[in-house]
Amino acid sequence: MEKAITQIRDKTPEEKIWIGIIQQAFEDAFNLSGSTNIYQADIDKARNWFYTKDCSDACEHVGTTKEFILKLYNKLNDKYKTGQIDQSQLRFAIRRIHLKI
Repeated sequence: MEKAITQIRDKTPEEKIWIGIIQQAFEDAFNLSGSTNIYQADIDKARNWFYTKDCSDACEHVGTTKEFILKLYNKLNDKYKTGQIDQSQLRFAIRRIHLKI
C-alpha cells in the first residue's frame, strides 16, 4: 500500500501578510493585544469580522475558507471560555494558525 505524500509549500509574501491579518483579527477578538487603550467596541468589531466579506476575501488570499477560519475561532473561543486553555495557550495557538492553513 502506498502512502500519500503531502507536501507543505512555502507561503508567498502576500499570503504571509494575509495570514498576519487573520492572526491579528484573532488577537483583537480575544483582546490579546496587551494595549489598555482598546475599547469594547473594537473587540466586538474584531469578533464580527469573522462573519464579513472582508474575512472571506482574506481567506481566499491564503487558500482557505471563511467557514474554516470561523470554525477555528469558535473552537478556540469555546476552549478559552471553558478554561480548557489559558491566555498563553490561546496566544500560542493563534500564532500557529498558519500551520493549519
